[in-house]
Amino acid sequence: MEQLKVIQIRKRKQTKEPVRQPDTYDKIVERAFWFVIGFSVALIISCVAFGQTLYA
Repeated sequence: MEQLKVIQIRKRKQTKEPVRQPDTYDKIVERAFWFVIGFSVALIISCVAFGQTLYA
């Protein structure tokens, strides 16, 4: 049987810089993004619905 080589895993040194917390700008951008997505979907749905009623 072949011997398995054991790989030593060293712990990473802790970085001095803390993880950046999302600030208010990131939250505003995220809300604006989801607002645009939701508004676009609602607009498409309403266009399809009113288009069907006009041509029915």
